[in-house]
Amino acid sequence: MKKYLLSFTTMMLTAAAFAQGEGSLWWGFHHDTSLTDSHLGVSKATVYEAAIHVDGSAAPTQGTRIEAVRLPFSSTEHIDSLTLWLTSDLEEGQRLTTVNVEQPTEGWTMVTLPQPVSIPAEGLYVGYTFKVTELDGLSERPLVMTDEAADGGLWLRVKSVKQYREWYTTRRYGALALQLRLTGGSLQACSASADAIRQTNVVRTTDDTVELMFTNYGTEPISTLEYSYAFGQETRTGSYSLPQPVPDVYGMQGYAVLPIVGPEATGRMDLQLTLTGVNGQPNACDAPTAQTGVVSLQHRCHHRTVMEEYTGTWCSMCPRGFAGIARLKRMYPDDFIALSIHVLNGDPMDVYYDYYYVINTTQFPSCRFDRGDVTDPYDGDLPDGHFHADENFRQANRVLAPADLKLEAHWTGDSTCTMRSSTDFAYDADHCDYKLAYVLIEDSLRGPEGDHSWHQMNSFSNPVMNYYVEDDMQPYVNAEGTMLDDVSYNDVVIAMSDVRGIDGSLQGPQRVGQTMTHDYELRLTPVSQHRDNVKAVCLLIDAQTKRVVNAAISTIDATAGISHMDSNVLKAEQHYDLLGRLTAPAARSYGRLSIVRQADGTVRKLLNK
Repeated sequence: MKKYLLSFTTMMLTAAAFAQGEGSLWWGFHHDTSLTDSHLGVSKATVYEAAIHVDGSAAPTQGTRIEAVRLPFSSTEHIDSLTLWLTSDLEEGQRLTTVNVEQPTEGWTMVTLPQPVSIPAEGLYVGYTFKVTELDGLSERPLVMTDEAADGGLWLRVKSVKQYREWYTTRRYGALALQLRLTGGSLQACSASADAIRQTNVVRTTDDTVELMFTNYGTEPISTLEYSYAFGQETRTGSYSLPQPVPDVYGMQGYAVLPIVGPEATGRMDLQLTLTGVNGQPNACDAPTAQTGVVSLQHRCHHRTVMEEYTGTWCSMCPRGFAGIARLKRMYPDDFIALSIHVLNGDPMDVYYDYYYVINTTQFPSCRFDRGDVTDPYDGDLPDGHFHADENFRQANRVLAPADLKLEAHWTGDSTCTMRSSTDFAYDADHCDYKLAYVLIEDSLRGPEGDHSWHQMNSFSNPVMNYYVEDDMQPYVNAEGTMLDDVSYNDVVIAMSDVRGIDGSLQGPQRVGQTMTHDYELRLTPVSQHRDNVKAVCLLIDAQTKRVVNAAISTIDATAGISHMDSNVLKAEQHYDLLGRLTAPAARSYGRLSIVRQADGTVRKLLNK
């Protein structure tokens, strides 16, 4: 009950702060209204003195006055003797003002100064002193920090600790998350920057939306945005009311889904969007414009999004990737394809190293949707023990695919798979800026009984990890021990072409209504256990952005249905590397073992000398 009352009081104080006089805003190194999860402390019941240095020689603080300060505390249960102070000199200077705080509150403790204090050009220090009376989980690290490193963002003195006996400053730990209420100076009422447009494509002359990240630099909470946007010479205007205002915190970022109409023309072009107004007033920001490349399409295409997941049997956190992939496959059976990439450290399903350069991360587990940003295959971008990866999927999947993609696959030998892709573009171009890649994946891979290399390490049975409470994580949370010895591995990549895309696989011109076909052949690798569990996947890759823009998946038929093969396949003699990839003569490195399939279907091993 006490926690509830404190939280309610904090909410009322914050609301009152936002209602303060016109022409003022909150400023600090922390650009949000909520507290961060970053904390700092010395794990000792002692007295802390902490401050930031405010530079008064440049905007936005230049010429302003400080009316109030709000101090961040994740808990105040063991906080005593709290004092806010301002000074021009930490060592010997007389304090400009001092305010004793009787009852600090959990969250933001707002302290109004008796009189506003002007910030001189040489700057001043804003700090607070308090005593930790008893240690618990939060009072061991009572300083709330922001991850933004800044000069002057942290000055610290803890006299009972030798290292911090004298005033100490560093950028290593980020900056204190306190905020100042500023007024005066050159602060503008309505000022917002256009920061970035999330990747998007459009259908010509069709109502659509574009996702814009923007930042509030004004003294007013942002409720409405007015904007213009241009596709080349085609310009239109629009307005948008935000579901919730973006508070008057200097540097606080907002997100808007702005209505737009696709251009008359089709093809690749730039979309330029300018925030012309804020709350019905002209936008005073000097960075109002964001730009991105888009593709304008004749019609919509079916977009299947690919998750390329980085995992390993040795990785004790990777079972949550199993749960994340299984749930996404249930939620989006027609729009989601998973490629589970096992690598390193003796994983028996590690058949290549090439994918490292595509995923480009050392985090396990991790993944990319359509080769966007690295995220977690279960947590997504919010590691709170709940499933959020569907949010990352939807963000990737909403980008319109530039072409429909189909795939058929057939066994042309005991271990040889021939694939034909069909690509139907939704816009005309004289040159095709796309490539194809092919992958074989297999389900139900199991290791021999007693082979520990096939056992999956599992940390979720540790009581420390019991915050994973959803049903699909319980088999791992309730498992006995830290090793799972009866695992069936699914969606495992067992063979592949160049996953960055095959040069020349799609050659322009591309025309709406004209299907572009391509044939390719892959062989099973020794990792494969049963070809009935193998599927073929084709990726359509944008050669400019390096993103996967569409994908197709197919079972593999028992009999060949492709009557004609291009120059990629069915030559008199074909060479494969140990990953099952068809290789050109120039790729056959000296000392490298390769597999040769001859015209009569027989197979032999060849050591290139």
